[in-house]
Amino acid sequence: MQLPDIWQARADRIHKGNPIMNFVVVFEHSPEFCPHSNAMARKQFQKVTTELPEMAKAKGIEIVFAGIPVPEHKCFIVLKAPTFETARSLFVDSGIVQTNTVKIYVTESFEEFAEEIKGTTPIF
Repeated sequence: MQLPDIWQARADRIHKGNPIMNFVVVFEHSPEFCPHSNAMARKQFQKVTTELPEMAKAKGIEIVFAGIPVPEHKCFIVLKAPTFETARSLFVDSGIVQTNTVKIYVTESFEEFAEEIKGTTPIF
């Protein structure tokens, strides 16, 4: 099967020694599991935020940004990682998935998207 050009370009980049992908990760917890109100969640948050940078580094992941839009019960992390599976494993191994709903989005740069739409015909 022939891949569309933009997908082929990504596959070529991955196989030519530049396997870095960009991810935006959103995780959300209920108020009952908020570190503000739950002692167990607070202890886990302090542990995870201390250990996460080293865990990421050991997996070949770069944490570009991590933040919390207070007072929402969400966190955002921007990552560079070799694969989706590697990014996913960071949140499983750290235990974040035990108290949060985790959504991992593979993203592309504006430049990659601009290249992708060159070969398409708008429907509107």
